[in-house]
Amino acid sequence: MMTKLLKNQILKKLIGVLIFSTLVTSCDFTPRFHKRILLAQEYLNNQDYKNALNQYRLILRDNPSNDIKVKIHYQIAEILSINLGKSLESLEHYRKVKQLTEDPLWLVKAEERIAEVCFTYKRDYECSSESYKKLTEFTPRLSRYDFYEYRLAQSYSHMLDYEKAEIIFNDIQKRSNHEYNTRSFYELGLINFEMKKWKYAIAFWKEYIKRETRRDSITQAKFLMANAYETMENLKTAYNIYYSILGEYPNTQVIQNRLNAIYARRVARKR
Repeated sequence: MMTKLLKNQILKKLIGVLIFSTLVTSCDFTPRFHKRILLAQEYLNNQDYKNALNQYRLILRDNPSNDIKVKIHYQIAEILSINLGKSLESLEHYRKVKQLTEDPLWLVKAEERIAEVCFTYKRDYECSSESYKKLTEFTPRLSRYDFYEYRLAQSYSHMLDYEKAEIIFNDIQKRSNHEYNTRSFYELGLINFEMKKWKYAIAFWKEYIKRETRRDSITQAKFLMANAYETMENLKTAYNIYYSILGEYPNTQVIQNRLNAIYARRVARKR
């Protein structure tokens, strides 16, 4: 079975090959650019990312056509984000791509990467919501529409704009063929939990557990349900749920601490 590390290594090489091939076939290519791009590709193949970046920046300094600039900026952004782990620095170059072209392919690629960096690395959910909203509004509808819609709702939720998040998750919940239909029940549970609507949160998590097949996800939902019951002072139910996941929850000590605390509270009540 292919490991995650190997898959990532292959992906990085494929990205470099793809952009390299589009560069060398550009219509206004010159021998000078050709030499530098070949050299940059050689550096990439040798994982010498610093010198690869220097070569690409030299090409940009010579003011090539916008078509080449788009590809170079995108490649620089990919190196910074994927190869060097400098995702925040990559944003400038992804945004430059959007400024230089109206080609839908490049606009989508750049917007996807901006959204991912803002959501996952920068945790700037206003930024990610703007990008995911644009991606959901593309015509014709993009193949990853369900993912963009789900991430848009998550972005609103992280921004504490629960009203907007609920509207989207409720809509997803009604569409059984949506890729994130099952997950929407979990997310609606989280929103209601954050709004201190414990009974609603529990109801959504119960529906989620009925549909979910991944054991770790079910365990997490049960943990949150137990937390909600505990907050509502329904200690017996909370204790039973915590106990049911004692051997499944990743951090056994956390569950044991909750069980001990609830037991102590129940004993104190009887005095």
